[in-house]
Amino acid sequence: MIIFSKVLADRATVWEAIRAREIACAEAPDDLIRFSSEIKPVVMWNITRECNLSCKHCYMDARSPHPDEWTLDEGFRFIDEMAALEMPMLIATGGEPLISKNFFPFAFHAKEKGVRMVISTNGTLITPEVATLLAEADIRYVGVSVDAADPMRHDEFRGVKGAFDRAMDGLSNATDAGLKTGLRITIHKENWQEVPKLLDLCVERGIPRFCLYHLVPTGRGSHIMDMDVTKEQRTQVLKHLYDKAIELKDEEIEILTTDSPMDGVYILERLKKEDPERFEKVRELLKISGGCSIGNKVANVDYLGNVNPCHFTPQMSVGNVKERPFNEIWNERPCAQLLEIRERRMTLSGTCGRCEYMDVCGGCRQKAYFYGGDFYGGDPTCIYDPDKKRLEYELF
Repeated sequence: MIIFSKVLADRATVWEAIRAREIACAEAPDDLIRFSSEIKPVVMWNITRECNLSCKHCYMDARSPHPDEWTLDEGFRFIDEMAALEMPMLIATGGEPLISKNFFPFAFHAKEKGVRMVISTNGTLITPEVATLLAEADIRYVGVSVDAADPMRHDEFRGVKGAFDRAMDGLSNATDAGLKTGLRITIHKENWQEVPKLLDLCVERGIPRFCLYHLVPTGRGSHIMDMDVTKEQRTQVLKHLYDKAIELKDEEIEILTTDSPMDGVYILERLKKEDPERFEKVRELLKISGGCSIGNKVANVDYLGNVNPCHFTPQMSVGNVKERPFNEIWNERPCAQLLEIRERRMTLSGTCGRCEYMDVCGGCRQKAYFYGGDFYGGDPTCIYDPDKKRLEYELF
């Protein structure tokens, strides 16, 4: 996760984020967990495979529920362990988490146990009544996925007519209930030019977070990678976010990207030329946040209890929490594969291995695996050329 608005804000904000490394994850404010030096993962929890939409890029290939999904007792025990371990945050996702009859029992149990929970949703099921319950359950953030400012384009990609209008209603209902909300887009060749419109939409509607995801070859997304943006298009999007983060620094909006640690490299390369005095502090901040956090600051537990080092690596299960405690899988007796991921973090091969920014980036491991068959190889979608030591398209 690269928080453009945080690293490009005033110097006091940057110093605040740097000082957060001394704070335990459980005590850090929600927006500073990323910068804590304590290595505890934010856990993404797929509580169901079921979904009411059929999105082309779904990393879970969500559809009908699986017969062996989480029971209430299993979910309660898992939440209890998250509380005992003082995990920084639990992200409830799916499928569509709000379609699960277990979501609210899980959410209220998490509140009772003091576990911070947020929700990743398509927004279509957030009625005023649901929004009120989300607020009562102390859900810290509601992230709603929107693929375009044009309703027809969004609905076509999501596979259901009317999905856009219902998502907008869901965002409004959540806001009216006092919940922190955010709009999220996964960019591809058919919608990357929608980014300025959606960011403007956030400002106009008072939505305090804009989050941009990059397309990752997992689930249904692996079948549409020909739709991924070009390096020049990716750079154009990052240029817009960088410029808007500076323009809107006094507004109540957070601009960030995820699934693409190379975005931090873009920021550093621009700072090197435009504001060199800030370069080292921002680099320190990005190094603290860890670049690609696979197997360290992020973990995924799927709808069957399988633990993955990242939600985009479903092929790489390192244990199952229905068979062994998460603490044993992640901390006490990690398997050889998980240990290798952590050990290889700074010994990558290919372009990533010879990049001067490996400590703040590390590329996307799933993209390296998908395109080159080497999980520890170079990320071919990267916009930075480590041999020429420059961005392939500077555009500034």
